[in-house]
Amino acid sequence: MKLFVAVEIDPAVVDRVAACGEELRRRSARAARARITWVPSDRLHVTLRFIGEVDEPRAQAIQAALRPALPAAPFDLTIEGVGSFPGQGPPRVLWAGIACGLDALRAIEAEVSARLDRCGIPREPRPYHPHVTLARVREAGGLRAAQWLEGLGGRQFGRSRVNAITLFQSRPSPQGHVYVALQRTVLAT
Repeated sequence: MKLFVAVEIDPAVVDRVAACGEELRRRSARAARARITWVPSDRLHVTLRFIGEVDEPRAQAIQAALRPALPAAPFDLTIEGVGSFPGQGPPRVLWAGIACGLDALRAIEAEVSARLDRCGIPREPRPYHPHVTLARVREAGGLRAAQWLEGLGGRQFGRSRVNAITLFQSRPSPQGHVYVALQRTVLAT
């Protein structure tokens, strides 16, 4: 099974982020050759850690490691701005950014990574850059991030309260992947 750990976003914020995604989809129509996979609104979240494919015994060990409450107080995330990875050249990922709550997210990611490390899940080699993925660009087809994202850098989507993290399983389906919540772990100081 394919697993990841994420922070769920308030539904009102998801709606605003999804509306921006629709605006970007309309803008992308200018580049008929572009191949873009858009993230549906029911799959918008902030990933803390991608785990990947694991077998059932390892999945159980991961659930056990993530079960105890996290030593952190609940906090608010402010989701704001739109950008792309990489910073130069054709875009590969479009995202909505995190303006406030970054330090708290990074602390939670570090705690989750330490717990997963004890389960034999290696840490990410790249620094953690929290965001909400809007789309993955398979082929840019002439799209340039600066023009595509013009005027959206400061767009505000709202605040979302974080009082838990969720372990998700990504299951394939004919309509794309379905994210199934396996376990929620509360934040408690």
